[in-house]
Amino acid sequence: MKKNYSVLAICGVVGMLLTACGGAKTSVAPSSSNGDSSTPSSGEVSSQPGSSTPSSAPSSAPSSAPSSAGPVYPTSLSISLEGATSQTGINKTIAPGQTANLTATYAPANANENLDIEWSVKPKSVLTFVTTADGKGIQVTAKGEGDATITARMYDKDMNDIDSNTITIRVEGQHKTNANYTKATTTYGNNQPLTINTLYKNNNAPHLDSQKEMHVMIVPFGFQEEQYRARQTNEMLEKIDLTFCGTTEEVRAVGGWESLASFYKKSSYGISNFNAEILPCWVEFNRAASTCDGGITAAEYTRNWYIAEYAKTNHGALGADAHPLSYWDSDNDGFIDLMWLVYSHETVDNNTPWWAYVTYTGNSANKSSPNVKTIGWASIDWMSNGLGGYDPHTFIHETGHTYGLPDFYDYKNMWSPMGGVDFMDHNLGDQCMFSKWSLGWTSPWVVNDEAIITLRPGTTTGDCFILPSPGYNNTVFDEYVMVELMAPVGLAQADYTAGYQNVAGFSKPGLRITHVDARVWGSSHDSYLKDNVYTGRDYRLDNTFGGRGGLNSDGDYWPFYNSKGVLEPNYMNLTSLFESVIDPTTNSRTSKSFVASNASLFTQGQTFSLSETKGWAKTFMPSRTNLWNKAKTTTGWKTVGKEQTYTIDESITFNYELKVLSIDQDPEYGWTARVQVIPNAYEK
Repeated sequence: MKKNYSVLAICGVVGMLLTACGGAKTSVAPSSSNGDSSTPSSGEVSSQPGSSTPSSAPSSAPSSAPSSAGPVYPTSLSISLEGATSQTGINKTIAPGQTANLTATYAPANANENLDIEWSVKPKSVLTFVTTADGKGIQVTAKGEGDATITARMYDKDMNDIDSNTITIRVEGQHKTNANYTKATTTYGNNQPLTINTLYKNNNAPHLDSQKEMHVMIVPFGFQEEQYRARQTNEMLEKIDLTFCGTTEEVRAVGGWESLASFYKKSSYGISNFNAEILPCWVEFNRAASTCDGGITAAEYTRNWYIAEYAKTNHGALGADAHPLSYWDSDNDGFIDLMWLVYSHETVDNNTPWWAYVTYTGNSANKSSPNVKTIGWASIDWMSNGLGGYDPHTFIHETGHTYGLPDFYDYKNMWSPMGGVDFMDHNLGDQCMFSKWSLGWTSPWVVNDEAIITLRPGTTTGDCFILPSPGYNNTVFDEYVMVELMAPVGLAQADYTAGYQNVAGFSKPGLRITHVDARVWGSSHDSYLKDNVYTGRDYRLDNTFGGRGGLNSDGDYWPFYNSKGVLEPNYMNLTSLFESVIDPTTNSRTSKSFVASNASLFTQGQTFSLSETKGWAKTFMPSRTNLWNKAKTTTGWKTVGKEQTYTIDESITFNYELKVLSIDQDPEYGWTARVQVIPNAYEK
């Protein structure tokens, strides 16, 4: 707080020499005096701390200055930094071992009395300092790398805070940067896309192609009973149309957020074209609603209805401009690209057909008359969760499945590996960088040596990098640690700021560090494909405790035995959050109710490693050490589906250390982060 003082005189203040490295205070005289030239004020102090000005000393004031002028006290303080390159943000960058000189100056210009100044530097691990001989400045010396703030604070004789000023110096040596590293591949063979859909095609279960224009049929699906017909209105048709197909501007004009089409256009950075069209009328099931056992029955009924209507004059209820059935098979694979059925029946629960889910038929391809394969199924009720009845969150989540994305929550409700903050977990924010990479929408820098990497928010730019495991195959289908900058910007801004259904998101910027084990299997789940991953069938792991289908389906474990020799497995999973604050008892791997928060992210000044002296390995790694999951090789089964035989390769270790050097505001991207990667920082 700034204060003005007009006291006639103050007692002289003895200057004190600042000490190295600590906050220190000194009394500093103004650089010139405009006071009485013949009778000096009793409060004047020489610019040399500890000495007084003789009464006979010549005055520097102009001869015309009035002889009756009293003391004038400084009211503001500024810092002059030698060689400053910017007036805001980072004021100067120096290398380790270099120095910089700073000087404090007063205002107004006619001030003739000195006040106390206190200097402080934080953190001391980056800069040390000593004062100049006259007490008016300091010299800082770069000790370690990072950003340091230097503050000068001015006090009066009663220790009232008059003013302060702060500048920032960055200490940075010569390092590799983003430009020194290549990005992982998203293709194979003759530049064919390598995505999660590649695996599904190997299983004869094609999903939406994440990199091509797909024709999505939106079906308003109704029933004959009056309670449902009352909900099957033209107004509801318009709401479904806008929720799926509207522009951002159209949706927000009615109180919404994004449509499915606008969300996936932005989330994919313009790569995916979710070209959806709604049928012009309700498709009414011709039997009792109670006989409809879910999405597959409704989808087959709709396909037959469509063929019958299209054969009528002017295509019947479809209208004269209706598309032939083949239009909905844009990639000519013999299947309708995607049929999304939005039904008028109320939502019940996940033990009934009246829930929201994605499912698949067992149909074979038919290029002359495409069959139904992938189906989205959800009630109009899900649109009414908020946003004026145009809530797309559940439909965006389920559509993620139609692209091939797995759920990140636990079907057994035992743990919370991603902490809820993801669209494939608690339906909020945006898809994570691992998901986007698996769809070919982004690709990370592969950083396996020392570097300082700069990241912008992933949600708007796709920026991310990975720390690879030994033997990494340069694709998404392997084991690595993913690093991405989370921030309340872009698609994530609304949910991260306001929250969604009791999950708040990340309202402040920080780094999310995630252990990903996306190895895939081919002929046997017990092994994984190191090369030729494009022939894989599925991920070896999911995020359900012990695997949704079991250990020899989509689960695996690190073996631990108790004192009685009984196996106590520590289960592996697909994606697992490393939290910045370690709580050994309540965390993403131990608590079903755990929800990630700002405190889960790594922020400026924090470090991450899996060394034995830190707690992250013991708390978050299945091995409870810095051994990667792939260090374990399954060689057989003692009891099929329960206990394995195996070998452990002790050389397959994670030896990186990460330091978050800075997270700065950025006028274009909102925030940017600088992260130092230190390889071979420790051994197991």
